[in-house]
This record gives sequence, C-alpha cells and structure tokens, in this order.
Amino acid sequence: MKRTFLSLWLLFCMVALPAYSIHPRQVEQPFDSTKELSKIDFSQSLAANQEEWVDNTSVSLLTVGPGDPLYAWFGHSALIVKQPSGTKIMYDWGIFDYEQEHFYLNFARGRMYYYVVASEAAWRIQEAIDEVRDVRLVELNLSREAKFALINFLQKHITNEYSTYLYHFYYDNCATRIRDIIDFATLGAFREWAEQEPGQGSYRQLTAQYMIHSPALFWVLDTLQSRIIDTRLNRYEELFLPEKLHQAVLDFSYPDGTRLAAEEQVLQDTAAMDVRFTVKEELVDYDWAYALFGFVFALLLFILGRKLPSIKRILLGLVFLGLGVLGSLLLFMMLFSDMDMTYFNENILFLNPLLFVVAFKFLVQKKQSSRLLAYCSVIMIVLLGLKFLAPAFALQDNLRTMAVLLPVYLLGSSFQGRRNRKDR
Repeated sequence: MKRTFLSLWLLFCMVALPAYSIHPRQVEQPFDSTKELSKIDFSQSLAANQEEWVDNTSVSLLTVGPGDPLYAWFGHSALIVKQPSGTKIMYDWGIFDYEQEHFYLNFARGRMYYYVVASEAAWRIQEAIDEVRDVRLVELNLSREAKFALINFLQKHITNEYSTYLYHFYYDNCATRIRDIIDFATLGAFREWAEQEPGQGSYRQLTAQYMIHSPALFWVLDTLQSRIIDTRLNRYEELFLPEKLHQAVLDFSYPDGTRLAAEEQVLQDTAAMDVRFTVKEELVDYDWAYALFGFVFALLLFILGRKLPSIKRILLGLVFLGLGVLGSLLLFMMLFSDMDMTYFNENILFLNPLLFVVAFKFLVQKKQSSRLLAYCSVIMIVLLGLKFLAPAFALQDNLRTMAVLLPVYLLGSSFQGRRNRKDR
C-alpha cells in the first residue's frame, strides 16, 4: 500500500509540477483597444464648425454600483455621449451573450468574448435605478480636440469589425477600456498621475471586498487563483474596478490644476436603503475567520468520531470527494485554460485529483485514515512555515485555503490513524 501511494504521488507530481510552472499563453485579442487608440491624434486641430459641434456635446462617465447577480457584484462602467440634439448614447463594454456559440466551453477555457454596444442611455440608466443600484454620472472636462477624437473613436468601434473583444476580469474589462480611453484623451496625463499613486492592495485583496459577503464562494474562487494576483498594484492598475475608476476621475487634475471632473450627478444612492452587501473602503483581513472555521469544523468531526466513527468517516469521505472535484477543476484550469490567474498555483500541491483516492478509501474501503493526507499536511505545514519565516519564497496569499484544509487533513491523516490504533 505504501508503494501504491508513493507511485500515485510521484505520478501526480509529474503532471502537477509542469502545470505549476506553466508559462502564460498568448491569446489573440480580436480588438486591441489601446492599439487602436494609439493611431488617433487627440490634439489635432478642429475646423470652426467642428468646434461649434463639440461645444454642444458632452462625454460622461457612468458608474453603476453592485447588483444582485454574481457578475454584477463589482459594479459597472460606461461612457455616455450627449449629442447637440439632446440624444444620449451609452457605450457599454460589458455585454455578453449566453447564446453565443460554445459560450460555456469558452468560459471554462478562459475565453470570454464581450461586446461593446451603443444604446439609448435613458432606459439603461433607468434599468440600473430600477435594480436599486447606485448610479452616478461624471461629465469629463476634455479639450475640444480630445472630445472630438474620442467621439469619433467610439462611433467607429461599435461596428462588427471591432465590437467583440476578449474579456479579462483584471486586465481588460468594462472599466479598463474606459480607463485607457480617458488616458489617451488626456494625452497620457491620467496614467502618469495614477501610476505614481500607490494602490490600496493586490487584485486579490480588492476583489475580496466585493465577495466576502459570500464566504464559501469567495473561498472557492480565492483557492482557484494563484500568486499572479498577489502583487501590490499602483492606482492605475486598480482601476479595473468601476468604483475605483469613478473616484480616480474625481481626484485627477491636469498639470495646470484643471479638474477632469466637470460635474458629478448622483442619480441614486442606496447607502441608506440596506438592499444588499456594502463594500468596505478599508481592506479587511479575514484569515482568522477561515482559520476558526477550519478548526471548529475539524473539532466537531473529531468529537463526533469518538461516538460515531462511521459517521465521521462518511462525512470525511464526502468532504474529500468535493475537494477532489475542486482539485480537478484547479488542475484543468492550470493545464487547459487561458485564465492566467490560475497559473503557478501552489494549492495544486495539496488540493488535486488524488483526493478522489482518499474519498474512495473512506467511503468504499471504510478506512479511518489516509497516508496521502499526511503527505499533504506536511506540505501545508512547510508552506506555512515559509510564509512566516521566509515570505519571499512563498508569495501566494493562500492562508485562507490552508487554514480551512489543514485541520481537516490532519484529522483524516495517518497521524490520527496511528493515535486511534494506540488508543485501542
């Protein structure tokens, strides 16, 4: 049996370690926004009739707060152009289609194709208000030349040739597309300013604020993501979040002191309505809560096992069956997905498909312990030691993952099994 486990472990390492060190793949972007923006002269002089037309138009940033569906938890950004006729056109980079060919397969592979769509703004704004979401509008103070070039860019890139782009949650979304447009319209001043400003935290820390109200789902998604999202961001990088983009637009001033935000309108504020979760302004560390959960859960199973060992064994088997599914998903995403935030994930060393073997032992062979869990426990203990003693060698922020798993792994490991045998 020892040889069997050792063989399984070595076989898995042959698969897992290449996945752990895999290099991000290059995926073709159907519409590279910054590449197209770089072709435009945002300072080109205008004719007199063009200046008159621009003076009667406005470009505004629309920011919508979090909604109820998962995809709406992080809010939304769009641009609104008010034409001289009074018509307001909304340019929205956040449109996706469930009926798109191979939608779910593309989602699993990390190939989410989104659209930029132009629509009448009034009903879109009313829709957000009816959903009881925060709605704010900031008119952008742009030069005539920049405003004219920006509107031309928007009108051109809603055609079929440019309407589809490859979405990335952190690097290329509804907010980052607008962030880059604003940067080009300010002739690079917006980015130069924001990159000199320190960010609040990492991608992981910032998104945690929007997901922690659902602790189980956050733990799963947190576990599936690697150290790639744990680097400290500057302020420009953190503008992937609509609320951060909104605040940056309010804070930015041109070198001559002119503010980018000409006017802010709060169309709806839900702060006092208590309709859904609130996003804390400061970063909060929830590691202790997950550690407490892992300890209490393992303690309850231990107490249960004293009187009803068969029930404890079945529950552990079901737990590791679920973790085997999660580990399989993690391995798939590391090997076959283009979601680069799953690459280099050290969780694969103790959360992997071999946990199906553990579940089989508990549920079918009716074993009370597993040597494989002992190996995984040692790995986690070593990683925990590195994080506290040599953090430069353990950069992934996965304390929450190990805090939940380690007590349960120790409970089901061969260490526990030896103690049980000695007690007899």
